[in-house]
Amino acid sequence: MAVPTLFLAVMGWNQRWMTDDGLIFTRVVRQITAGNGPVYNVGERVETSTSTAWQWLLVAVHYPSPLSDAENAVYLGLLLAVLGFWAALSATCCLHRRLAPTRLLLPAGALVFVVVEPVWDFLSAGMEIGLILFWIGTSWALLVSVWCAWPGAVPARRLLGLSCYLGLGPLIRPDLGITAVAFLVAVALLGPASGWTRVGMAVAAGALPAAYEVFRMGYYGQLVPMPAVTKEAGDSQWGRGWDYVTDFNRPYQLWIPLLFLAAAAVLYARLGLPRRRTVLVLAVAPAAALAQALYLVKVGGDFMHARMWVPILLTLLLPMLLLPLRRAVLPLVAAVAVWAVVCAAVLRPGGSGTTKPPVPAANGQNQVWNERGVTTRATGERNPVTAGAHVAYNAQMHGLLVAARDDGRHVLMLDPRYGKVFGLPPDFALPLRPDLENPVALVIGKLGAGGAMTPLDGLLADVWGLSSTLGAHLEQTNFTAAGHQKLLAPVWNIALYVDPAAFPSVPPALADQEQLRAAHRVLGCGDVRELLESVSEPMSFDRFWKNLTGAYERTNIRIPADPVEAARKFCD
Repeated sequence: MAVPTLFLAVMGWNQRWMTDDGLIFTRVVRQITAGNGPVYNVGERVETSTSTAWQWLLVAVHYPSPLSDAENAVYLGLLLAVLGFWAALSATCCLHRRLAPTRLLLPAGALVFVVVEPVWDFLSAGMEIGLILFWIGTSWALLVSVWCAWPGAVPARRLLGLSCYLGLGPLIRPDLGITAVAFLVAVALLGPASGWTRVGMAVAAGALPAAYEVFRMGYYGQLVPMPAVTKEAGDSQWGRGWDYVTDFNRPYQLWIPLLFLAAAAVLYARLGLPRRRTVLVLAVAPAAALAQALYLVKVGGDFMHARMWVPILLTLLLPMLLLPLRRAVLPLVAAVAVWAVVCAAVLRPGGSGTTKPPVPAANGQNQVWNERGVTTRATGERNPVTAGAHVAYNAQMHGLLVAARDDGRHVLMLDPRYGKVFGLPPDFALPLRPDLENPVALVIGKLGAGGAMTPLDGLLADVWGLSSTLGAHLEQTNFTAAGHQKLLAPVWNIALYVDPAAFPSVPPALADQEQLRAAHRVLGCGDVRELLESVSEPMSFDRFWKNLTGAYERTNIRIPADPVEAARKFCD
């Protein structure tokens, strides 16, 4: 147990870094601790954080920690991931000690998990992966502890507390609800002796997620976090999802160790099937992992290489992290060990990204990026763990923002790399609407870096819809990378934030005048107007109630990307 855990910790430390998406969390943390509430931009209530629990955990750590919020996210994520892995190993050890008390235990599944490079990468990265791995490991440990007890011997109070903990899954990441439900059902079958206890467990598990959902609907006016709307988490994109499977398998040939482990499981079963309670505890984690994998494939995967597979891989391997030594399975475990040595030594994803086959009926290629490779090359640092590392490679934009604010110019600016696409100079700017109190606004594709360099009272005009209410509700137009299907054209951000008196001076390459007038008109029409008011009107009981009762319809609003077409839909 100690060797794979130590190896994981060392490699995680060696690969420590902060991704751009991790900085999205830290800007919200800064807004909360500055007294502006859980928002990305002052004056716009948008939930950019997919992981509610990770966001508020970083808020709690902000106050006692001497480190920056970015460093807190990196190091806390790494610590939680390692602790979660150790908890998972300990639980599997307890399980097999009961089943085979006299046999040595071999770290078969543990070797598979700890040698895959993306696992090292995403132990830190500033995102919620470390917290997810901690929750998975500790939830597995709690489940095994119930199995270890006599049927019906676990006190009801302990079962209710355990259920409440399992219910945190959807707050850590919404799709963890699949694993949470699977584990909760297993505990309900293993532990309680009465139906009323099981009812209490369901209530305890659902209480916190339900309470937060009421807050989300009333405060943000949406049923789900904004990224779920942006990425159309309810859609089916099986082709993209299968690409994400093959992208994860190809560099490491993961089918090899998984096939060996599956064969080992079959051999153990032939040696003697355990009791039904034991079959249940052995099967629930792999079943939950396969269900989560199916959902991930359904929604089209992710744009970061292997990010979403790391928690699923650990869940799949939980009962096989350690295996009892038996002569029949020893060759299979030895084969896994050989693969593990080769994988740790030479198998790498390579490059900054992989281009996938064309998506049917789409105008582009599906791309999955080696995000850590992209970030380390951009920052020029092997371990970019601070927000400053990301701001440094955007130094030109940062300098322009600081100058604009110091001069009191009150303008909307474009990231020079973004403006260059339209043939604009780096310092191009347009005056903001007079009624906006934000001193400066920035249009940028790198939302995390943009949030790090923009003052808290400044506006981030996101082009991918992660922090833009309007952008999140666009119809899909872009198929370049998974999760980036909605590209907000400049005309919409200009219509939203720029002084209408300056519309005639907008370069044609940036926004056509007819489309600009149409976009500006749409903002004041029907459902679109109410959508924008739901996040910009001052919070009150009436506004909260309107948001709460209209969340379902509001979440389902979709706006044509072409402003003229949108005007026909909402205004005519």
